[in-house]
Amino acid sequence: MATTTPASAATLSQGFTPDLRPPKLRHSVMELGRVMLEIGSTAMLGPILKSLPEGDGHTIMTIPGFMGADGSTSQLRKFLNGRGYNAIPWGLGRNASEVRSQDIDDFLEHRAQTEDAIAARMEQEFIASGRKLTLIGWSLGGLYAVALAHRFPQWVRQVITLGTPYGDPRGTALYSVMGSLYNNDVDEESLQRWVAHTYSGGALRVPVLALFSESDGIVGAGIARCQGDPRYVTNMVVMASHVGFPFNPLVFAVVANHLVEPHERWALCRSERIRPFVRIAEDC
Repeated sequence: MATTTPASAATLSQGFTPDLRPPKLRHSVMELGRVMLEIGSTAMLGPILKSLPEGDGHTIMTIPGFMGADGSTSQLRKFLNGRGYNAIPWGLGRNASEVRSQDIDDFLEHRAQTEDAIAARMEQEFIASGRKLTLIGWSLGGLYAVALAHRFPQWVRQVITLGTPYGDPRGTALYSVMGSLYNNDVDEESLQRWVAHTYSGGALRVPVLALFSESDGIVGAGIARCQGDPRYVTNMVVMASHVGFPFNPLVFAVVANHLVEPHERWALCRSERIRPFVRIAEDC
């Protein structure tokens, strides 16, 4: 199995747009309350969820966000298994719980090691089933998933990310907290290496759906778009809190709709029940 290589100078600037705007304070403060509302909306969206196309049984691996474990994505897996997929956890414990970084480059090294561990599981699943996997990554987990899609397209069917901070980490509400881990000021080149790593593993050849929320209380909208090859990337805005992404039935509907072949999907952006809450970024 191939291992991660450092981002080259040619890729350092790809996808890096300095954006120091964190989420609006009111969105951050309302995060937990909104999660409860999102969970409670499941019954209201029940008819839509039941009308979605059935799955084809292929394996979907869910990857949790920063400090999240498999329990945080269990409801999403339960939904996907109910639709006919083989949804599995990443099985690597709590994401980044053991990080003791002195600077952001240390964290990047840990990130690369984690991606190698995920890749080993992907290879096992691919050999066992003979079919490519879909990766669904929440927040930090989405960075892993897109990086792995660049490196191992032979194992990946598609990637879906939920509230992933693709850009300048300073555009997150957690950056001021994470900054306390570092002994030194973070320089611009370190930030560029962090961002470029996501796209540095080779040409993107699989579809990526990046779901983000303009009212996300953790990840600012300015850094939430995937900057990979636009021929394969779709950035979509949904109404969701950051913590609520893996519990939100609207997100479940979008995910399930996108997992099937394009000719089987119904047009979310034109559905009267969904249209107010979902749109393709800058397109619909």
